[in-house]
Amino acid sequence: MRLKAGKAGRAGGALMALGCLLLSVPAAAQSRELVSLQVSGEVVFPTEDYGVLAKSATLGWEAQARLTFGRFSVGAGYQRSTVFKSDASVGDITATLSVGFVEPRYVIGVFGNVAAPYVAARLGYGSLLIRSPSDLVRSTEDSFIYGGGAGVIFQVAKRVGIDVGAQYFVADFTGGQGSAGYFLTRLGVSVGLF
Repeated sequence: MRLKAGKAGRAGGALMALGCLLLSVPAAAQSRELVSLQVSGEVVFPTEDYGVLAKSATLGWEAQARLTFGRFSVGAGYQRSTVFKSDASVGDITATLSVGFVEPRYVIGVFGNVAAPYVAARLGYGSLLIRSPSDLVRSTEDSFIYGGGAGVIFQVAKRVGIDVGAQYFVADFTGGQGSAGYFLTRLGVSVGLF
């Protein structure tokens, strides 16, 4: 038993050292600054309808502040997009997705100090705001969200990068009838501050 415990301890130590090494390796195409801001335009595609509201791929936006530690970074931000619309027979009702999130990222590799592909996770809490223009119909449903994705950051200047990414996340905005998925594609600009 002692031999196995010793091997497990050495393996755990080796994994810890490898993790520290990977976090400390610089990723030049990701922000070189500790703090950066990113603003993105996005398209969100729900995977199913919401009652009488038809799923709708529409433009949205998100903004986040990020802290970068070599290949690893973490961002905190907000996203908003109208994802459902009713047809004319029901009235002009829309449902808007409004989410606060945390997004950890890990850069897989760097190509020529210009392109940095990454994988990311997204965890957050958000609301589906359902309303009509006259506010005759107005309700809100809340849910935790979780998901992941990937993308590439292209460095275009010393402190400026272009982020092209895609994600899939899940939320339960169906009144307890089950979770629904959302695909998100994003094109953003990040600016390193300091």
